[in-house]
Amino acid sequence: MNKYDRLLHMLNLLRTKQNLNAADLAKECEVSERTVYRDIMALSSANIPICFDNGFKILNDAFLPPLNFSIEDYIALKLGLGSSPLSVNTPLGISAKKLLTKIDASLSPEVKNRLGDLGDPLRMNLKTTADFTKLGLVFKLLEQSILNKRTVGLDYEGLESDKNSREIDPYALIFRRHSWYLLGFCHLRNDFRVFRLNRIRKVIITDKSFKRKQDFSIEEFFKDSWEIYQGKPVEVKLRFTGKAVKVIESSQHHTSEKIIKDNEGSIMYSVRVNGTEEISRWILGFGELAEVLEPEELRKDLKDKIQKMQKLYSG
Repeated sequence: MNKYDRLLHMLNLLRTKQNLNAADLAKECEVSERTVYRDIMALSSANIPICFDNGFKILNDAFLPPLNFSIEDYIALKLGLGSSPLSVNTPLGISAKKLLTKIDASLSPEVKNRLGDLGDPLRMNLKTTADFTKLGLVFKLLEQSILNKRTVGLDYEGLESDKNSREIDPYALIFRRHSWYLLGFCHLRNDFRVFRLNRIRKVIITDKSFKRKQDFSIEEFFKDSWEIYQGKPVEVKLRFTGKAVKVIESSQHHTSEKIIKDNEGSIMYSVRVNGTEEISRWILGFGELAEVLEPEELRKDLKDKIQKMQKLYSG
C-alpha cells in the first residue's frame, strides 16, 4: 500500500472507529507504530483536526460530504462486500475491506442513526473448502494477468494427475461451489478450462499477450454445468420420493430442470447437464429416495458405486 492509499485508509478508519491507538492503526494499515505517528503528523499538517482522547479521533468530519446511500443501499453493499469469499486476505478481499471502511466513513447521519445498534441484519456466509488466505500472491498475479491480457504459465495439480505445466489465457476469477476458480483458455487442451486456485502450485506471467474471444460468454460456459465441471451434454431423468419431494420442490437446483408430480406424490425430475460426475454425487446424497431412470449409463454407474459401498460396509 503506497503512502497516499494508506493515509486515505487511516483517515476513513478514524472516521468510523472509536478509540483507535497507534497499535490498532499499525495493525489495520500493516505498518509500524512509528509510521503511524508520522502519518498522523502528515494528516495534521493537511489541516485535518486529529486529537488523542483515549485513542485517536477526528474532531470535525465536515470536510468530507456524506454519501447519498439509503439504509437499503448500505445493507446491500455490506452484504456483498462482506460475504465470505471476499473476507479472505487476498487483494480482492483487502480492496473490499477498504471500500467498506470508506462507505462507513461517509454515510449520512440519518442512515447512521437508523442503523443504530442493528449490527449485521443480513449476513451471507458462503462455505469455503480451502484456506485462500495463503493464496494472496497467486490471486494477485492472476488478477494482474487478466487486467493486462497476458498469458500465464501454470504448474497445476489435478485430482487424477500429477503436477503438470501449461499455458493459460486467463479470462476470469470465479467463486463457485465453495471455492475460487480460474477460467481461461488452455493452450494444452485448445479449449476453455477451469482451475481450482488451491491446486495451482506456481504462476508465471509471460511476455505473451492475448486477445479475448469476443463471442465467449462466462454465463454460456457454465449454463449446463451442474456446478463446475464440463462434459458431454446429457439428459438426466430421476424419480424422487418421500422427504426428497419437499427438498426438490422447495428450491431450484438447475436452470434447465423440469418437475412433474404424479398422483402417488412422487416427483419426476428432468435436467440437461454437462457430464454426470457432479450430479451423480448429488443423487447419491438422497440415498433410497432418488432413482435414476435415464440415461442407462448413469444408472449403471450409480449401481456399481452402491455395490462397492455395500461391499465396503458389509465387512
